[in-house]
Amino acid sequence: MDPTHTVIQLTDLHVEPHGAGARYGFDTADVVAAALHAVEESRLTPSAVVFTGDLTEGGLPEEYERLRAVVDPAVARIGAPAVFVAGNHDNRANLRTHLLGAPASDDPFDHTVTAGGLRIIALDTSVPERGYGLVEPKQLEWLRAELAVPAPAGTVLALHHPPLPTPVPLSQVIPLLNPAELAEVIAGSDVRIVIAGHTHVVSSGVLGGVPVWVGGPLATTLDGLGPAGGLRGLGTPTVSRIDLFGDGVLASSVPIDAVVHTESSPADTAAVIERLRAALPA
Repeated sequence: MDPTHTVIQLTDLHVEPHGAGARYGFDTADVVAAALHAVEESRLTPSAVVFTGDLTEGGLPEEYERLRAVVDPAVARIGAPAVFVAGNHDNRANLRTHLLGAPASDDPFDHTVTAGGLRIIALDTSVPERGYGLVEPKQLEWLRAELAVPAPAGTVLALHHPPLPTPVPLSQVIPLLNPAELAEVIAGSDVRIVIAGHTHVVSSGVLGGVPVWVGGPLATTLDGLGPAGGLRGLGTPTVSRIDLFGDGVLASSVPIDAVVHTESSPADTAAVIERLRAALPA
């Protein structure tokens, strides 16, 4: 069964201004480029490529300009709109001006994009100068108004701070503060899935009866089974593939630049698939 829509999620890019930075020891912009190249190689035409926050390390103009130089040509080749969400490492004014070429504003970066009947709502959970997240009352009212009219193919709600617990102690002290209020707004709506980032660990759960997917980061992954009382960072960047079907949704975590153990040509792969299909009950 083929999906009706596919959304690609990249999260926690942490792009720095000048290549390999002191924090990560590698050029995070190169990892973003590798992730987008993988999407191109797949020959998918997703409904959107959604970047769920912490686009940059310090929210600096030059960081957004580096990111824009990587993303703009890649998404043009992929043929899908880019949807950006603000995270706690981002600066709202610089994001608008230096990434999107829009007027500067410190207001929450909430917006809606519709592609092929699928509505993608970007909800800004960032709190300037803080690590934790919050959805303000005015934002909840805005979201309620947006969801009042269902979209033809439903809605993907994209935010940075996940409305879920996390296995990583560091992330536990910078949570989304009011997930219950968000749950009340989306319960019974046409939201098919909530996608988030922030914790640097792949997770899933449910909020208000809606599936929640926390995508893995492009920068360092935090080990959910790390040493007791400590913190372990892993070089395992991933991209999330969100497939929507008429009656369901599937979220998959796809590693980037992993060691390839086996590879089959398109012709050989098609032959195997046909053989297995022929064995299915009529």
